Amino acid sequence: MTRLAGAVIGMAAGALVLAYVVVGWPILVVGGPLLVGVALTVGILVLTERPRALLAQRRATQGGTSPWQAAAGTRDEQPGSGLMSGFFEMPAALPEQRPAPSDARPAGTR
Repeated sequence: MTRLAGAVIGMAAGALVLAYVVVGWPILVVGGPLLVGVALTVGILVLTERPRALLAQRRATQGGTSPWQAAAGTRDEQPGSGLMSGFFEMPAALPEQRPAPSDARPAGTR
């Protein structure tokens, strides 16, 4: 991850140097803060990657169950039988639409 972060920052710095050579010093007004923003973003991502990887590893060792799934199991509830279960699921088959009659006219015409 740190090599990829270094590559991203290196490419951003290279782009800034190339833009400086082509355009001149005014590009530093925009490019300097952008380079700092890229470096900060990549730095934050590198710092947060380790805790995220540890969390993913811990979840993998728990068998993929979350605390909510474990709590539902102790109450003898079926997973996926809650208030919003099925809300985001698409129906198996959409209802068939009938074609418009041949003498139908578009709205607003006489």
